[in-house]
Amino acid sequence: MPNWNSNSITIDGPTDKIQALWDAAQPAEGKDGSLLDAMVPIGEWDYDTAVSTWGTKWDITLEGLQLIDNLNGTASIHGYADSAWSPPLAAFQTYADDNPDCELELKYFEPGMAFVGVWDSQGSDAYWDNVDTLLDTTEEEDSVLYELLEHFNVYDWFETDEDEEENLEIDLDGGVSAINE
Repeated sequence: MPNWNSNSITIDGPTDKIQALWDAAQPAEGKDGSLLDAMVPIGEWDYDTAVSTWGTKWDITLEGLQLIDNLNGTASIHGYADSAWSPPLAAFQTYADDNPDCELELKYFEPGMAFVGVWDSQGSDAYWDNVDTLLDTTEEEDSVLYELLEHFNVYDWFETDEDEEENLEIDLDGGVSAINE
């Protein structure tokens, strides 16, 4: 069972190109909908090929994503998708390299391994691990990290057990005897 990595995805570009990507990612007879294979096809799935080509072992579905026509000659694919173990950075980088008229952004958070980051096709790339130790970061200290902590509501993932500890009654032997509610 993998740790699920949460991804916030934005792909902007010319309407015809974004529509073609969206259409290629749609479910078809004999295959599930798959954004990464539409971005960077790998043919028959193979673990090593998927990890090296996409940056994650499984493709991501379109559930949680939507196509938006910006009505100005551009369109966007925007929303959320989970990936296994890691963000699909390799697929996004390859697609960006092959499509310089598109702008991509990938924000990601993996609570099991406690990392968070943001990458975009314009050259931004920021990553933090041990994010559970960085929850006191303020916007003034690091606006990018703070925005990611807020965006993924990381605080709820790593709530301290102080409230839970306050509700425990300790007996004289040092054991927990009851939970106050």
